[in-house]
Amino acid sequence: MAARKRNTTSARSSDGNTSPSNKTSQALFENQRDAKSAATTASRIMNMLVTLFMIAMLNPLLFCAIQFLQSIGSIQHKLTPKHNFPYQWETYTYTDIRHYFNCRERSKDNNKPLPSLDDWNLLRQTYTLIVDNTKKWNDPIPPTEGYSFEQQGKGVAAIPPPYYAKQSKGKGRGLFASRDIKKGELVHNGEISDIIFPGDDAIKWKEFIFSLPRNFACDCTDWHWMQMKHVNDDYHMVAALDISVLMNSGGEEFGPGRTPNVLPEDKYSGKQFALRDIAKDEEILTDYDAYWTEWSEVGL
Repeated sequence: MAARKRNTTSARSSDGNTSPSNKTSQALFENQRDAKSAATTASRIMNMLVTLFMIAMLNPLLFCAIQFLQSIGSIQHKLTPKHNFPYQWETYTYTDIRHYFNCRERSKDNNKPLPSLDDWNLLRQTYTLIVDNTKKWNDPIPPTEGYSFEQQGKGVAAIPPPYYAKQSKGKGRGLFASRDIKKGELVHNGEISDIIFPGDDAIKWKEFIFSLPRNFACDCTDWHWMQMKHVNDDYHMVAALDISVLMNSGGEEFGPGRTPNVLPEDKYSGKQFALRDIAKDEEILTDYDAYWTEWSEVGL
């Protein structure tokens, strides 16, 4: 048998060294591999930077969304689920609701504390959850101070209404002038702070009330009212979820020293104007009878 001829183009010679032609091929292969590896690394870095950029851009939105979901979750355990509402709650009148929660006792208590920021937030979040899930509570003025009564312009802080809340002797909680107020001056603008419960049958208002803990439910039956917002309008349940609802009423039935010093410009308006000069720290009093009340008009 003829001897097998040595292949001179084999990858390695008999002494284990690489042939010159294969050294060139290997070098080209390694350069291509290094270039591909570098391109892959660069691509990964770029993807990482894009991801970090997107997270940075979306983070405020994600944070707000997470905060909202957490706030909704945190209040749900404080609310009464609908299956625990009283039987035929949809048919309850205003008087029925007050009786169900024993609100007379709560209303007569003149030592109730002022609502805290957490209290107002619970009411607001309940409104969003039960009544209107598109409602945004983004006013820079906290509800413990009212609402943005005046907007001074871009970059300048909003100003709350010219009053503050504190205990009112013999009346419970009330509002007091935070500065001297001139006759004819706008003191409260409900067209900014008021919210309207949809429909003319008060179903959403009833669901809102029955969802709340007892003290909050009773407070809301004291604070909320019915009103037409313009001529030929239906009556609606109206509320505000800030300290403006703590304004007490004056009138002859309350005796001397309880004369109203602010009133709305008409029965459709939420704007209340000073009837006379009001001194700083004087209590602000309106007249609840300025808005006609017949609960049956709104299904109560």
